[in-house]
Amino acid sequence: MLARTAERVYWLGRFLERTENTARLILVRHHAILDLPREVQPSWDLLLHVLGAEQGFAALRGVANEKNIISYVFGERENPSSIISSLTAARENMRTTREIMPSETWERINSLYLSVARRSQKDLPRGVRHAVLNSIVQSCQQITGMLAGTMNQDAAYQFIRLGRNLERADMSTRIIDAASAGLMGKAEDVSPYRNVLWISVLQSLSAYQMYRLNVQRNVSPEDVLEFLFQSTVFPRSIGHCLQELKHSMHLLPDHKPALKVMERVQARLAATDCNGLSGDALHEFIDELQVELEAVHDAIVSTWIAQGERR
Repeated sequence: MLARTAERVYWLGRFLERTENTARLILVRHHAILDLPREVQPSWDLLLHVLGAEQGFAALRGVANEKNIISYVFGERENPSSIISSLTAARENMRTTREIMPSETWERINSLYLSVARRSQKDLPRGVRHAVLNSIVQSCQQITGMLAGTMNQDAAYQFIRLGRNLERADMSTRIIDAASAGLMGKAEDVSPYRNVLWISVLQSLSAYQMYRLNVQRNVSPEDVLEFLFQSTVFPRSIGHCLQELKHSMHLLPDHKPALKVMERVQARLAATDCNGLSGDALHEFIDELQVELEAVHDAIVSTWIAQGERR
């Protein structure tokens, strides 16, 4: 398989997953408006911080209010982490590899792109925000399902899975980080809403029902974090994503260097005591985990795509 093709389908997997999870990230903040009183809600700037987009926003948008931040994260083409930019990149990578893709997936991603492109020129007010973002999430899941159900499970598909699961792990940590920021206020202010917020975290990752099925007790921060970080059976948990990455690596040639990095991250995550993660400690752990995930990306690139090349 050509390294150029491997790179394109790897980034197709990443950008498609990034599109879905950026929509989920906005929904986390949107749900906080509905579930929490104004005095304990995190500021809208949090979205920019989680996506590393503060400088780009300041240069293009100015005032950091709800309307401007939503527009920047949803529809700003100059923002490389926006939904429209991620979807544009996913569509282009699929277009240039159409010969190995099921035709139905190209039609679906093109339809999603056109829908989001039309919407990106408008505001995203609260009244329509949930419906629009949820539609994007569902469309991305449809495309992922179509690839799984109709594409040859060969090397190209394994690179899509590598990209998807690595991006999912990274974005899940960002969603947890964004939601947990609501617990950074005074203890007496946030304590009454603690369970509401953690239920919102689970719902934002479509994890609430599976959490209740597996944990079978009342929601608690420690149990939620253990489930979302270390579960090996829930598809959006970091532990499961790492497990899937390892499986895909095993199916590719010359996998030992990348697998060594992967297993190191798995071992560290499995050894983490989630009971000690709260406040600044949780934020620091997520930062460190994201660095580890970046090391996995570097290992994938250097092993199969191009030595030292970054995109």
